[in-house]
This record gives sequence, structure tokens and C-alpha cells, in this order.
Amino acid sequence: MALFLKALVAMVVAWAGCALPAAAQTHVTEALVWPSPSTAWMPPQALDAAALDAADRAVLDAATPWQPVALPHARPRARWGGLGQSLRVDVPEVLWYRMQLPAEALDGMAEGVRLYLPRWQTVGTLGVYVGGRLAWQSGGGDGDRLWNGFNHPVWIDLGGLARPGGPAQVHVRMASLPGVGGMLSSLWAGPAQELLPSWRWRTFWQTSLVSYWRAGFLMLSLFALALWFKYRRSRRDEVRLFLLFFVMSACQSVAALLFLVDDEGLDVDFAWFSWLTLVALLAALVCMFHFLCRVQGQHWPRLGRALPLYLGVVAVLTLPTWWSAYLALVPLLRLLLAPAVLALLVAVAVGAWRLRSRSSLMLAVWAAMVPPIGLHDMAMQSYRFDVEGVYLSPYVSVGLFMLFLVIVFTRYSRAQDLAARAHATLAERLAAQERELLQAHERLRLAEREQTLLHERQRLMREMHDGVGSSLISALRLVEEAPADTVDVAQMLRECIDDLKLSIDSLEPVHADLLALLAALRFRLGPRLEGAGLALRWQVSDLPPLPWLDAQSALHVLRILQEVLTNIVKHSGADDIAVGTMEAARNGMPGVQVWVRDNGRPFIPPVPEALPPGRRGLGNVRSRARALGAHCDWQPAPARGTEFTLWLPLYKQRENADTLQPTISTL
Repeated sequence: MALFLKALVAMVVAWAGCALPAAAQTHVTEALVWPSPSTAWMPPQALDAAALDAADRAVLDAATPWQPVALPHARPRARWGGLGQSLRVDVPEVLWYRMQLPAEALDGMAEGVRLYLPRWQTVGTLGVYVGGRLAWQSGGGDGDRLWNGFNHPVWIDLGGLARPGGPAQVHVRMASLPGVGGMLSSLWAGPAQELLPSWRWRTFWQTSLVSYWRAGFLMLSLFALALWFKYRRSRRDEVRLFLLFFVMSACQSVAALLFLVDDEGLDVDFAWFSWLTLVALLAALVCMFHFLCRVQGQHWPRLGRALPLYLGVVAVLTLPTWWSAYLALVPLLRLLLAPAVLALLVAVAVGAWRLRSRSSLMLAVWAAMVPPIGLHDMAMQSYRFDVEGVYLSPYVSVGLFMLFLVIVFTRYSRAQDLAARAHATLAERLAAQERELLQAHERLRLAEREQTLLHERQRLMREMHDGVGSSLISALRLVEEAPADTVDVAQMLRECIDDLKLSIDSLEPVHADLLALLAALRFRLGPRLEGAGLALRWQVSDLPPLPWLDAQSALHVLRILQEVLTNIVKHSGADDIAVGTMEAARNGMPGVQVWVRDNGRPFIPPVPEALPPGRRGLGNVRSRARALGAHCDWQPAPARGTEFTLWLPLYKQRENADTLQPTISTL
């Protein structure tokens, strides 16, 4: 695994442009070192007798015993036991480096020459001198000596510091806490346009990409927090996953600040800052454990309660107030993350074994990479690995970020599938209901048709029985009982035939046209009236349609007018009949009016209660008018005779024709 990670780091560094081609650039890989007995933390402002203290003045002495070393050069940390015994925070260990830049490295000073240092690291300060002058120094000092931006590449402009066309000497002074060691990478010198891509790529991989990644991760966590806040009451258990993701992302963002803060530092004591990043990282691991357990549907109640308790104990025991040499113990305290990492690995491995799905397998592979990545970064921090490599811990959350996206995408896809299936189900149900409605409508239409036919049969049977049948029975009785010379059999038969024809005419569709119905009446009764010596004058005008004028209502209208005309022929002695129509309103209701006027004897109908037992014709007229919602009346004509009016509404208020079954008799 270590070889794999080393190859991975080498591949990343090479792809990032950190391995420069041989051109006008100079790669410095050798140096001379000399340990100074100086006790000053801050580097002097120049390499001269006035600025150097007594201990550091030997840097200028030709007799100083410099020792050759290869760059990158690392001084390993002391063993943890010896470190605790010999640690003296107020006295630094000072190490001087001396390197030579050849003349060709400083060619093109007019275009700009740069000195590029990929990485340096220690608990202390660093000063870089070119030509005896201080070219760059780290932040920090006697207080927070770790605010040195160890993860930020050093970029120094050599303009005015070195003589063009000649060699230049570079000194580096590193002051470190005793026992913590230190590391200095190799150096690059050359034209700015050639070194700039490497410096930018190094900066991108070590700090910029981490910043961008953490910003995107944090924005996604804010989205998760918004989801939790929106659904925290209705779907409490399900959205708790989003809250865990937010807390985990926030903690990891705080922990990643260790790799992002430059040498300017923060307005916080570095010891407390280091404690905060440690606790945040441990809290992120605890949240990660609960997050993955929920994702995989696992239940570890005891371990789930023990990890937060362990987090609280570590947070209290690692407070900087308890340790006088806290800064030197920071790498050792990182070992306290091991129990949480182990619990996380166990949970992921068990979940992958139980589920055996592609996502759980990918999660297990990601979790299996966490310990090697942690060991890789600890080895780099202890200067036992490729010190010019890239710290991989900030990228651990990449797998978790992708996992969260997979979870969100899976749930979104599942919701879309459920919505699609629900839509398909609803469409099928709607189609089935439409088919059922069509079938029900067809059955209802057939039932209505059968009922209509039945009603028509019953109505025709009733009309045939009460109309034609009654007329025939009356004619038969007159023939049987009365003398033959007093009975006009032909007339009676003609009346029976007229009744039959009127019943048949009522079946003809008139399309709500009252005038067409009256024309049929004139066609049937006109010859009979003319044969009786009556002149029929027709004075009709256009009328609006009557939507309610169906076969039943048409027969009622024909029977009423037939009854009125028959009474005029038999009882009035008139020789002139006029029939007319007009639009008329009654009690504010729109309607039409049919009037019949004769010149015979005036007729005033009795009230319904005073009708003689044998005079049922007037009662039938009134009953049929009520069935139509109409009104009938007899009044004396202006000159001579009687005027009958039948007012019909334009629209019926209610249907009451089916509730009335009048008995018709021929007078």
C-alpha cells in the first residue's frame, strides 16, 4: 500500500507540472548544513556582523565545519519518550543551509528570475537569504511558531538580490523546537515564465484545490441542512441523515484549515487552533460513522454511544492548558484518531459484507484507503516519507462527497421512478375508470332508451285506450242503444280516426317548433271543420322554440286544441274560427300564446268544482295545461263569440307531465 501511495503521489506531482524539464532552470539538490548554537527564534535581517548574534556569526567564517547533504533534507523527530524529557520550548534548535546558484540560473534578470521552494516544514521559523540579504521569512515568532504556512510553496523574486551574470549564494536558517525535527525540499531557480506553471500547479494541488473542494463540500452541506430544516418534523428519522452530513462537513472544513492557513495565521493561539482542528477531525469521524451506519442500515447502539463519549474525553484531555509542550506533541495526539478510524472501518466492512452491493463495495474500498492515507500523511509529517509530496488527508472527503451525491441521486431517481410508476398507475386507473364510465354511460343510455320506449308504449296504449278506444266504445254503445236514424256513425268514426292521427302526429319530431305542431293539427282537422261548414282562418306569427316540447308535451297541446275545436263545432253554432299565435309574458315569465276565436254563442266555463259529471272535456283541458305548466282561459270575444287562450312557458320550471295521467273522453 505504501508503494502504491508513493506511486500515486509521484504521478500526481508529475502531472501537476512539479517535475520541470531541463531548460534554463536550475534544480538545486545539494546543500551544506551547519547546526548553530544560537538561541534566537527570528532570523536576522542580513548576513553581516552587525545583524548576526555571536552564535550565528560563524556562518560568515570560512573555518566553520559545513557538512554536505542531499536535498530534500529531513531531520527526524526524536522518540516520544526522549522528546518529553529533553523538550525546552524557549530554546530553539537552529540549522543553517548553504547552497550555490550557478550563473546560468540567473540569466535573464531583466525578464525576472525566481527562486521556488516547494515545501519546508518544522515547528518554528524559516529565513531565506540571497546574496547576504534577507529575501523571505516565515510568519510567527516567539509566540505562534506554527503559523508558517508549511503547505504553501515559497516564491521569491530575485530581482535586486543577486548580481546578473554571476553565481549567487543562498542561505536558509531554520529554527525549530528541540526534538521536533524539520524538513527542507530541493530548490528551483530560473526565469519566472518557466517556473510559474510549476509553482501554480503546486499551489493548486496543495491549497487551492482543497479550498475549492471544501467550499463546494460546505455548500452541499448547507443544502443538506436546508433539507433537514424543511422536513425535520414530517420526516424526522429520514432527514436526520442530512443533518449528520452537515455537521460532518462543517467539522471537516474546520480540520482542513490546518492545510490552508498561510504564514499570516489567524487571530488565535496556534495551540488552541491545533486542538480545534484535532477535535473537529475526530468529530467528523464520529459523524461519519453514524452517517455510514444510516446509509447501510446498520445498528451499533453501544459503539454509537461510545464514540461521542470518547470524543468528549479526548476533547477535554487534549486541552492545551494541560500540556506545557503542546506544540511538540501535536503529531502524537493525532494517534488518538485511530479508535474512531477503526470503528469506521469495521462498520463499513460489515456493511459491505451484509449488503454486497456495488455502492457498499465502493464505500468499503474508500474506507480502506483512509488508514493508508492517514499513515502517509503522518509519515510525511514525521519526515519519513516523500517530503516533497502532497498531503492527501484533505482529499479523504472526496469519497464521502461522491457518496452523498450518489445518495441524493439515488433518492431522487427513486422518487422519480415512484412518481413515474404512480403516474402510470393513475393513468391506468383513469383509463379503467373511463372505460367503466363509458360502459356505464352505454348501459345508462340503453336503459334510458328502453325506458323511453316503454314510456312511449305506455303513453300510446293509454292514449289509444282513453282516446280512440273510448271513442270507439262510445260509438258502439250509441249504435247498439240508439235508433239507427239518429246516429251519425260516419262522423263518430271520423272523430276516432282524427284521434288516432293526432296520436301518430305527436310522435313526429317537431324540434321544439310549436308552429310545425299547429300545422299538423290544421292538416288533420281542417277538412273536418270545412266539412262542418266552418271557415278556418290562420293568423300565426313566428315563435321562439320551446326546448321542452317533446312527444308527450306535443300530444298534450294537440289534445287541448282538439278539445277546444270540437267543443266549438258541437256546441257554439259558429261558422267562423280564427287561430293565431303570439309571444306573451305572464307573471314576468317569457312564453308564447295560442288563441282560438269563434263567432258563436258565448261560452263561460264553470269552475272545476261545478263541472257536471258527464262534462269531463274541460277537466282534461285544464289537467293537460297543468301538466305543461301552461295556463288556459276562456273569455268573451270583442264582437261576438268566445276567445280561448293557451299560454305556454318558454322554459319549464319543473317537469310534472309524468306525474299526471289524465283520462280523456270524447264529448
